[in-house]
Amino acid sequence: MTVSWSVGEARALAIKAARGVGMTWGEAEEAGFALGWLTRHNAPGITAICRYLSFYDQSVKSGNAPLRWPDKSAQGWFCPIGIGAALSDGAIPTPQALARVREPLLLLPFLAKLAHDDQAVMLVLSTEQTARNSVQITVSKDGFSSNVEATAMLISQANCQISRTDLPVQTTQSQSDKLVRVQSTASACISALSGFAHNTYAPATKESRLAGAGAGLNDND
Repeated sequence: MTVSWSVGEARALAIKAARGVGMTWGEAEEAGFALGWLTRHNAPGITAICRYLSFYDQSVKSGNAPLRWPDKSAQGWFCPIGIGAALSDGAIPTPQALARVREPLLLLPFLAKLAHDDQAVMLVLSTEQTARNSVQITVSKDGFSSNVEATAMLISQANCQISRTDLPVQTTQSQSDKLVRVQSTASACISALSGFAHNTYAPATKESRLAGAGAGLNDND
């Protein structure tokens, strides 16, 4: 039987999963926000979060946690959650050029916070494979448009150029078109996120088992 998850449920799971791989509460909340925004706008946000948390988990375990600040002299990968939050808070100015950003699709919800009624934000993604035909995404307060399909924006790593633009954004969705449930094809991602979330659960102890539901040592049956 296929389990159907609401966007809100998936967002809550992503927060727990982010905590499970070692993110702070603030970062975990931002990860959940990113998943929710992308999913509602019919982009593969749950896949992007699942892939990024898997990468983050392995990076932390190897002692090479992704970078959260655009230090061009630093080596390593940039975190789209940390960078995105700093951009939306105004701590990082635009325009901004960043190399080696993991899962750059996760930047979109934060760039939407930067957009105004009369000004959008342009994100250009380039990789060795897309050097001739870069992915261009224009983000407004209400959504985004791109020169590629949403699934083609699911790039594991890319160089990012972020700038403001006066170009109009023709989003393909109305308010009523926004998704409220996660697509059933995301079941593998739900399982992976659930595994990460499990890391936040305290292991059972003798005392907790005795204090919990059940007969414990007082079973008179």
